[in-house]
Amino acid sequence: MHIADIREIPDSAGLVTFTGPAGRAWGRWHGDVPPVSSCFVEIDIPDSITNWESTQKPDILTGEPEEELTVCAVIDSVDEDGMVALRMNSDIILVEWEATQQAAPGDRIRFSTPTVDIYPYTL
Repeated sequence: MHIADIREIPDSAGLVTFTGPAGRAWGRWHGDVPPVSSCFVEIDIPDSITNWESTQKPDILTGEPEEELTVCAVIDSVDEDGMVALRMNSDIILVEWEATQQAAPGDRIRFSTPTVDIYPYTL
């Protein structure tokens, strides 16, 4: 995922805000924050998904700094081991699924998460 407008949150020990293709959000940066304000990253949702709802909203990854984040995406695939691939725009985010309510590929879902982890990479 390409993100831009990356800014460290003061006095936060590695938290940043950023703008991505699905909105403005924040998360925990892994590695050195880049001197330029845009780069490619992998987004990881560290907590398992336990609650979700069906939605027709577009892809979203938004949230105010250090508050709960809202995620809307389409389920791309569901593995038997509890891993779910979410498609957000052209990106895939893998999540652990512990919700009792099952979902299927093609379902558009909405859920909240307390944080995301951000891992930069170069192409």
